[in-house]
Amino acid sequence: MNAASWFPRWLPPESVALFAVLLLLIIAVPAMGALVAARLRSVEDTPARKRARYARTMVVLWTMTGLAYYALLLHGETPADIGFKPPSSPIWYIAGPLVPLIILNIRPSQRGPISEEYGRRVRLVIPLNAGEWVWFAGVAVSAGVCEEFLYRGYALNQIAALAQSLSAGVIFSSLAFGLGHAYQGRIGIVIIAITGLLYCGLFIASGSLLPCMIAHVVQDLVGGVVWSRRLSPTSAVGSQGMPGE
Repeated sequence: MNAASWFPRWLPPESVALFAVLLLLIIAVPAMGALVAARLRSVEDTPARKRARYARTMVVLWTMTGLAYYALLLHGETPADIGFKPPSSPIWYIAGPLVPLIILNIRPSQRGPISEEYGRRVRLVIPLNAGEWVWFAGVAVSAGVCEEFLYRGYALNQIAALAQSLSAGVIFSSLAFGLGHAYQGRIGIVIIAITGLLYCGLFIASGSLLPCMIAHVVQDLVGGVVWSRRLSPTSAVGSQGMPGE
């Protein structure tokens, strides 16, 4: 039996790879995020585990991006077809990094007391010393390039094509993006999903993934600086939780 026969009849055989990678993005990756979240609640974190998590994250991101790229080629498409090309105007290279500044200023988690549980979750990903910053910088660049390619480029376009609706592509790709960060808890999932919506807007307005990638890298690096300062020994960690936590 041909492998393509396992897929819906309305799906052309040459699109099987596209559909398979899409399923990985919207089902397997969020499921993995939930499993990681459950494991991290019961396992004590150590510097070695943190470095391994950084390395594992980069491997997964680039592997998924490679699979998506290969699926596009099998379908006769190129990265340019999903937005990996220059924006409609060079101004977007400047406007793009403004998105993280907006996000970092509206996030309630950046202000007020930090609960012990939320602080523990943030420490799982935020660098707290020079050695961890070397790894974190690699993760930030990998996340900025790969996640924008996968979610704003690949998933958004494939879902929009399947559903014949750009809105469906925006909503479901952003939801999958949020669920893929389940280790950050319920509030983290919501915040990441909203962030995804903002990047979708930037992608649609500019017609390019490049401003989104720049903005994403800037957001992760600036967010790393902000949180590492908040979690330093000189910063008090309050006993109160954030609203809704």
